[in-house]
Amino acid sequence: MKRDLIVTAEGVDRTVSVDGPLPDGRFRITIDGAERLVDARAIRPGTWSLLIDGQQFVVDLDRRRAGIAASVGASEALLTVEDALHRRLASAAGTRSSARGEQIRAPIAGKVVKVLVAVGDQVAPGSAVIVLEAMKMENELIAERGGTVSTITKVAGQAVDTGDLLVDLT
Repeated sequence: MKRDLIVTAEGVDRTVSVDGPLPDGRFRITIDGAERLVDARAIRPGTWSLLIDGQQFVVDLDRRRAGIAASVGASEALLTVEDALHRRLASAAGTRSSARGEQIRAPIAGKVVKVLVAVGDQVAPGSAVIVLEAMKMENELIAERGGTVSTITKVAGQAVDTGDLLVDLT
């Protein structure tokens, strides 16, 4: 079964075609015209082992509000995946909207270590906006959709509770 997709990472659209599984169990993946044969095996829900050109990759996929976080080793990218036909139809009809804006809230109680943005800054999807210390670990909080910083409610050194609004993007 062949599926044509548009995958967006860091604001860049890629045309991706997935064909398979083929008779040998592999998938034919074409990204912007470059074809690869990929041996893909599910390790557990959301985690895949990929063998591409003799190199093995373990990919963790984590569904989020604004897309899918794909992690390979220490690297992570926020992806949006759209069916190519639906994208073309929406573009033709003029109904495609660029969803921007979000509220960054504290996922856990802790302390703000550093605010990485200022009011009025343009924030790209996938960009870090604030560093929060919780349980002796520093965590960068990432904007999933991006937008313009309209409000910053906390400053470095300030304690936060779970669910507190930290940064508002419009």
